[in-house]
Amino acid sequence: MTISAQFLYRAYLSCHALQARKPQLLNALQCSESELRDPGFQLRPESIARLCAAAREELSCADIHSAIGEKMVPQGFSDHGFAAFFQPSFGEALIQLVAEQRLGGEKPMVKLMPLSSGDRLVWNQDMAVSPDLVHIVFALIYHCGESLAEGRFHTVKAAHFSHPRPEGFKGLPEGNSSRGPIPCHFNRPSTYLEYHCSAMTKPMPRQNPAIVCATGRQKAIFAKSRFERENIAKLTYEYLLYLLDKSGLSLDAAAMTFGMAERTLRRKLVAQGMSYRQLLEQVRRDTCNLYFLEGTRNLSEIAAKLGYSELSAFTRAYTSWYGHPPSQDASASTALAA
Repeated sequence: MTISAQFLYRAYLSCHALQARKPQLLNALQCSESELRDPGFQLRPESIARLCAAAREELSCADIHSAIGEKMVPQGFSDHGFAAFFQPSFGEALIQLVAEQRLGGEKPMVKLMPLSSGDRLVWNQDMAVSPDLVHIVFALIYHCGESLAEGRFHTVKAAHFSHPRPEGFKGLPEGNSSRGPIPCHFNRPSTYLEYHCSAMTKPMPRQNPAIVCATGRQKAIFAKSRFERENIAKLTYEYLLYLLDKSGLSLDAAAMTFGMAERTLRRKLVAQGMSYRQLLEQVRRDTCNLYFLEGTRNLSEIAAKLGYSELSAFTRAYTSWYGHPPSQDASASTALAA
């Protein structure tokens, strides 16, 4: 079983957002931040255990999984799984959300088991993995589910784990949450989240077929060559796609991530008919289209999500793409969404 570096990168950023220091976290992971940004880099599940151990020590907190998972809830199209929020049903959204975390290689991380009393989202891995990984993934699923439900219906009824109760465990979500923890049971025959009856079939108010199609086309750009180092243009596209509102957009940062000199990366991209700037513009343009289809964000927020430091820079870029300012299309997109 493997964990994508980008999943670990988001968990690492979550720990830092909770006030854990980056050097201590990276020292525990035994890798650099640039390596964690690499879409082709895979790690063993033990990496999550080391990250959690460092975060516990840094934060002086025995139970951190729910807090890490909550910080990992996707907030935009630069986060793995955000496109799942626009699926037709709650169950379809959860399955896609987990699939986009890229855990466990080709085998699905969870499977849906329909039951008359309430569906189960079952951990679908035969081999033993770190309980830290299970708890973070389940916390992420739980918090995403609450966001998807938007208070319209109850989601998780209980959580069941095949491993013993971890020391210091406070609940899911944490015991001090205003919502209160759900029942959690340990030393069970299997690991799964138990959902309330009919939750999985609930329709999603944010469902948007246009976004589902658009994100599918965007993923197809790099899907077949995700781990093929020779196709550096596609690898760079994916690298940029998930860093637009984070750090690492410079050519130098990308070259460091891919383990080559800046000049070498530039030369390889030119050999494939692209420049780094062209790729960055294409990723921004494609992702901008998704935000306009979403139709819920103002232009300043979209500019920040696309990695522009100022709205004026986004306006200039958009005008160069389409020949008119973004405000002209934003009003039409918002009206269509309404």
